[in-house]
Amino acid sequence: MKISTTKELNLDANILVLGLFEEDTSYYDHLDKELATELSEAIENKTFSKSFGKTYSTKPSTGPCNRTLTIGLGKKEEFTLEKLRRAFSKALKFTKGRKCKDISTNLVSLSLALKKFTAKEAGRATAEALLLANYKFDKYITPKEDDPKIEVGSVSIETKETKAFEEGIKEGTIIAEATNFSRDLVNEPAIVATPTYLENKAKEIAKLKNLTLKVLERKDLEKLGMGAILGVTAASVQDPKFLILEYKGGGKEKTAIVGKGITFDSGGYNLKPTGYQITMKCDMSGAAAVLGTIKAVAELGLKKNIIAIAPCCENLVSGSGYKPGDILKAYNGKTIEIGNTDAEGRLILADALSYTEDKYKPDTMIDLATLTGACVVALGERIAAIMGKNQVLIDELKKAGDASYDRVWQLPMLEEYQDAMKGSISDLKNTAPKGHGAGSVTAGFFLSNFVDKATWAHLDIAGPAFIKEETEYLAKGATGAGVRLLCYYFMN
Repeated sequence: MKISTTKELNLDANILVLGLFEEDTSYYDHLDKELATELSEAIENKTFSKSFGKTYSTKPSTGPCNRTLTIGLGKKEEFTLEKLRRAFSKALKFTKGRKCKDISTNLVSLSLALKKFTAKEAGRATAEALLLANYKFDKYITPKEDDPKIEVGSVSIETKETKAFEEGIKEGTIIAEATNFSRDLVNEPAIVATPTYLENKAKEIAKLKNLTLKVLERKDLEKLGMGAILGVTAASVQDPKFLILEYKGGGKEKTAIVGKGITFDSGGYNLKPTGYQITMKCDMSGAAAVLGTIKAVAELGLKKNIIAIAPCCENLVSGSGYKPGDILKAYNGKTIEIGNTDAEGRLILADALSYTEDKYKPDTMIDLATLTGACVVALGERIAAIMGKNQVLIDELKKAGDASYDRVWQLPMLEEYQDAMKGSISDLKNTAPKGHGAGSVTAGFFLSNFVDKATWAHLDIAGPAFIKEETEYLAKGATGAGVRLLCYYFMN
């Protein structure tokens, strides 16, 4: 899809997309008097409203284009970058639904006239909306001969601030493509997206400027004493892979992003019910997010030092599998009694966090994981949870989440839950006592035992990482949760 700018609307486009704020009283009579009359009558008859998200399609007999889509933009004071994203998503879906190939629109020029955000920010949001909404995972669907594939080839955008807007388009394109890269990883079936498959994808990323890749194999994990990840992977014939992508872009500070990479989670001996296993290919969404993020960071050329860590393995069942009641020793020497083999994500992160802090000594560590079902119960599919003990870092991530709309909501790490994961015959248990509640928070406290000095935040993306119903510009399935959030965080 080519996104270009023009000083004026391209009236030769298949679809002309126009916006109307509630305060607007002129309905484009300078473009087409028939269109203006039809819009006026539709508003009077209440078949169209200028409130946000309402649409009206017409095919004027005398107009310059094939069809016009008018989108209600709501009140000017309530318009945001996210509403711009959603408006573009509606325009794209409308155009694809009619198998048209190009769009011309004034949505950006109308938005920038409000002076609520910059042209660069608008460009970034525009590219994100169009590329995310245009995504589909259909590689395993046999195409029908009588259903020709027609894609939107170009989007022409009216704006006079072309230079800054086009800079934003470039940034937004990189971020959206990295997000879609992560979505592809998560949407792949587990028979394909094995730990070795993720290693090969990491090798491709490592070809980018300022990036290097190190892979710890099973023998390395054994030598290093990573008993937690070795326990989780013990039942699988797939070799675990501990991926380390280091980006050296400049500066003094160093940030590590750590993503849970369970490429399939059966639950182990605490087997998940059938209905809950069907989506467990998505349990490597944290790893996919850090791979997508480091890819975007390198392509953006950010002057940051960032280490992306992805411990990858399967959690299956066999005679060699770890069992409830077993005790595992993590990299930092702490022992963990297994209360439930389905609480495996925190185990591989225990090794990953403690190893990363010991070997790389980052100033900041951020982990991402589809960690707890409790988080989905608490917050649903629209927002991730964030926990930690450094409010400055949490506030920075919340700000980045609000700007990118890859949002997070803070859960409290209350001292009353501090000891919930303490063991009786080991240092820790991987589950809190039955009936304790606050499953997401106690999981966060468990992870805190494996971070000593770094400023740390934990993101539980169990809800938004893999959704059952499509949203405005995200199809059902993998969303790439965390990529846009971290990109905005690093850019700002």
